[in-house]
Amino acid sequence: MNLLFSAVIALLGVVSAVSVYVNRNQPVIRDAPAAASRAETQLPEGHPPIDLSNRLVALEEMSRKEPQNAELKVQIGNTYYDMGQYQKAIGPYEEALKLKPQDPAVETDLATCYHNIGEHRKALQILDGVLRSHPDFPMALFNKGIVLQAVDGDVKGAIAVWERLLQTNPDFSRTADLEERIAQLKASLK
Repeated sequence: MNLLFSAVIALLGVVSAVSVYVNRNQPVIRDAPAAASRAETQLPEGHPPIDLSNRLVALEEMSRKEPQNAELKVQIGNTYYDMGQYQKAIGPYEEALKLKPQDPAVETDLATCYHNIGEHRKALQILDGVLRSHPDFPMALFNKGIVLQAVDGDVKGAIAVWERLLQTNPDFSRTADLEERIAQLKASLK
């Protein structure tokens, strides 16, 4: 039994490593249909889909055995997020933040969950908190622009946030896409 459990843990480690590598520089907020299948769509071509429900069961079992392990809580939240189950991702992210407060990546993921379930003000509140303590955190800047544009129709605010992102993070992985989006928004203001 211990050998089987060890094999499952090792497999999860490989899956997690592939997932982290594949998703490393991807924006957190996406169109809803893309977010629901993000884990499958970003796998290398020809790679079979990964059954995230099995991963989730194993992570939850490990978390029950290690309730103070913030990283396991984050991985559970990430798995729910990858499954498009944003409401269920909120709890594990909040638990992780109780164990390891002010982690900007986890706070940003939590904010995007709130955005995706329609709690946009809560998302902005969290993103503003991240940016107070980490003013140049790229994913918080990126996602704040998305929330401002999508929810408030605050095109000027979104442009300002994204221009700040490009200025403070010139190596941002989506620079070309973001520059194009900014140009389109500026043109729409004319």
